Amino acid sequence: MINKKKVIATAMLGFSLTAAITPLTATAQESWPTQKITFVVALGPGGSADRTARALAQRLQEDLGTPISVVNQNGGGGHVGHTYFHNMPADGSYFLASSIHPYISNAILGFDATYDLSDFAFINGQWNDYDLFAVNADTPYETLADFMAAAKDNPGRLSVSVVPGSTGAINLELALEAFGLDKTAVNIVTYQSGGAARTAVAGGQVDMTVLAADGTLSIQEYIRPLALAADTASEDWDAPTLNAALEESGYEPVPVLAGSMRGLAAHAAFKESNPEAFQQMVDAYHNALQDETFVSRLEAQDIGAEWLGPERTTEIIESNFEILKQYSPEAE
Repeated sequence: MINKKKVIATAMLGFSLTAAITPLTATAQESWPTQKITFVVALGPGGSADRTARALAQRLQEDLGTPISVVNQNGGGGHVGHTYFHNMPADGSYFLASSIHPYISNAILGFDATYDLSDFAFINGQWNDYDLFAVNADTPYETLADFMAAAKDNPGRLSVSVVPGSTGAINLELALEAFGLDKTAVNIVTYQSGGAARTAVAGGQVDMTVLAADGTLSIQEYIRPLALAADTASEDWDAPTLNAALEESGYEPVPVLAGSMRGLAAHAAFKESNPEAFQQMVDAYHNALQDETFVSRLEAQDIGAEWLGPERTTEIIESNFEILKQYSPEAE
């Protein structure tokens, strides 16, 4: 005989459990952030990407109401950090806060990467820069042509600091080729952060560097600018553009590559599974860069504060990927 009281009690218990669990589940899906956020910097500490990430983390954790820690996972021109980020949970607890261009593209082209551009949901390119060719101030080279002539006369004697996977490394190769030289004409010394590469040229450990121009303002008194890999000259640097320097020496111009883009990216899977939370991060980031006090603090540290937004940031990275593909090892 069926115990009606037991059936009713069981049914009521099931209803109660369902009512209790369902709101919690919905809240867990809708509420973000639910835990600490980690910003992954795919380059070494002290460089422009690292400084940008830490400044942004400090501000956004106030707006989002959750702690944001910053970890450096450098190596392989950013590939180690990209892989680390790619393997982390795609639930909005990890973001790639680094030089999102050109390092991701170059790692995809130069390594057997398990990720591609479609795995990243780019949020913003905050600090966009062009590469500067600069020598230590105590060297005798007044122009890029002077340096290249010395490299031709003394192959391998002059040293140049670059960050592997950067546009600086590619622009150095393009300049050497334009002057009729190959990479063996200079001793290319690689560093895992722009900060370390700048310290090397400022301290005279290397003769020249090719790095992001804005980030190099911090060592301006220790260097001499020779050329800027940009369409137009800069008020900050008394130097011609790279193509102007080439044309003055009688050589053909080279493609102008967009330099380092420091910014933020999420997992594409996070954007797809939780578009509201992704937009929440976009809005928080955008609002931060509308705050004059925060922007003033960034400018005081020589950190860029540009808002491109997801669509424009993605457009620039994807279009430059096609240019970088022409100079990848596979294309040679």
